[in-house]
Amino acid sequence: MLRRLLGLVLAALAIACIFLPLRVAELVGAEPGTASDMINLRASYGGSLLGLGLILMALPQVRPIRPWLLHCILYLMVGIGFARLVGFVLDGNPDQRQWIWLTAEAVIVVVCLLVIRKRRYSA
Repeated sequence: MLRRLLGLVLAALAIACIFLPLRVAELVGAEPGTASDMINLRASYGGSLLGLGLILMALPQVRPIRPWLLHCILYLMVGIGFARLVGFVLDGNPDQRQWIWLTAEAVIVVVCLLVIRKRRYSA
């Protein structure tokens, strides 16, 4: 219960970071000069926190934790990718590097889903 509550708090904080990147920049001492810098702030701080919140809300309390490693990677990439997409919409003008990151995040999500599905149906 406490783990899920902490996950929810982290997810709420993440949403604030995603939608208030200038405040995040202030807190971490960053000076975003371009739309891509803003997108990176959203993805790095808000997206990562969102992924961690999702992990805490989703992870079981049972052991072993090892099979959940793919789920952790999946949730982190979903959080970061979501934040990056929000940045694309709100900040506009993503550079090529942002598209590469988003593509990599999407590929990692798909691979994780495929492996999880294969393991689920193989067991």
